[in-house]
Amino acid sequence: MDIRGNTDPAAARDVTEFLAMLRDLKERRGLTYRQLEQRAAEQGEVLARSTLADVLGGRRLPRPEVLAVFVRACGEEERLTAWLEARENVAARARNVVGPAGGAATVTEAAAGEQATAPRRIGRRTPLLLATAAALTAVGVTAWALASKGSPADSASGTPGKHEATTGAPTPDQRQSGRGGDAATGAKAGAQRATPAGWIRIRPAAAPALCVTEGPAQEGRYDGVVAVQRPCGDVAPQRTKLEPAGAHTYRIAWVHPDPARGKGCLKALSGGPADGLLEPRNACGDASSFRVEREPSGTGGEHGRYVFRADGQRCLGVRDSRTAAGAEVILQRCTGGTAQKFLIDAVS
Repeated sequence: MDIRGNTDPAAARDVTEFLAMLRDLKERRGLTYRQLEQRAAEQGEVLARSTLADVLGGRRLPRPEVLAVFVRACGEEERLTAWLEARENVAARARNVVGPAGGAATVTEAAAGEQATAPRRIGRRTPLLLATAAALTAVGVTAWALASKGSPADSASGTPGKHEATTGAPTPDQRQSGRGGDAATGAKAGAQRATPAGWIRIRPAAAPALCVTEGPAQEGRYDGVVAVQRPCGDVAPQRTKLEPAGAHTYRIAWVHPDPARGKGCLKALSGGPADGLLEPRNACGDASSFRVEREPSGTGGEHGRYVFRADGQRCLGVRDSRTAAGAEVILQRCTGGTAQKFLIDAVS
């Protein structure tokens, strides 16, 4: 039986209440662990019964990815953002309050001890998905070569080229240590220190099972590959990293092992139906740069949430606040909404 209740996840005051709401959601839907596992599989996701039993029967918050799969399996995708935001709020409060020995929710239990099992995408591909992937590969070779002839600087190794030479701006180490600046500079350096270095993945906070990667523009508004949100399992072999572009600013670089595509840095398009779309360009010196601002400690759960700010008025965000795969990640007016907040994880 699928009966909708009035459970408001935002009303959860602590981990115990939040988990009780998750159990209530399962009971109101009348779904067994096996049925939830099957419903997740039908959506191309994995929600192991053992993982779900640990979540609902334990005292620790589920990871955002696990929560997202569970909520969708319960048929509440339209309220997914509310559930994710409630989880983050509960995690933040738990970190700020250390309970007594043996208490229901200590910092360790609520934040550091979250469920370690994340959902995986099912590897089976439909003919339509295979055809789409082939088309994207063909289009991507052209798009990434628009502004470059494939110099060694744009090879799959990601080795910096001429456009990335030192410009006199503080080095990443200087920015992180706060040397050579005043107290304000040191504060900014602290924020930069929280930004993962090396290979990363960027995930929309409202749809943490998805990653920012390449894909076609929706509704035929642009004939080329642009930044979209897609299942994280579909990103490889492309890899992502943040490259310093100046004082406290970064370019978003995609590196592909195919030498014909090499490295592409995202550039915001302007004008017409393509306005705001982000296209990978081989000439990284001409790409858009962003100030990567982390929200105050405790706001974004275990991983933290970040805002990519291009200037005082525009930020990266998901078009129309969509949570579905394929939605474009665009440059738009800053609103402070969840659709403009992202998770950044270091990957090996």
